Amino acid sequence: MIVVDASVLAVALGDDGDEGQRFRERLESEILVAPELIDLEVISVWRRHVREKLMTARRARAAVEDLSDLPIRRCSHQPVLQRIWDLRHTMTSYDAAYIALAETLAVALVTADAHLARASGARCEIETLGG
Repeated sequence: MIVVDASVLAVALGDDGDEGQRFRERLESEILVAPELIDLEVISVWRRHVREKLMTARRARAAVEDLSDLPIRRCSHQPVLQRIWDLRHTMTSYDAAYIALAETLAVALVTADAHLARASGARCEIETLGG
C-alpha cells in the first residue's frame, strides 16, 4: 500500500510517453490510497495542460475516464485536519493532506514533486519519481 499524490497520477494516467510508462510501472500491483482531493488536483493539472496545449482535450477526457475507473481508495481528510494544520509552516494544506494520510497509514508517499519531498516535518517515507 502507498499514498500517491496528484503529481504522480497526472503523469501516470495522462502521459503516453516514457515518463508515464515509468510511473505506471511503479504503481502496478500496489494498493493505491489518496485523500479525496486527488481527483480535483489531477483534473486541474490536465486542465492546465490542455490550456497550454501540452495535452489535447480528447486525451484529457480519456484520462478523466481512467481516473474515474482507477481502483484507488479515496480517504476523507477530516480525520487528519489537525496534522494538516501542524504542517502549515512547511507545505500547503493540499500537500499536507497526502503527508498526514501516509503518516496515519504508516506507508510511503509516492510523489513527483521534488519541493514536497524536501519539505521538513514529514514523519513518513517519501519516494520521489521523475526527472
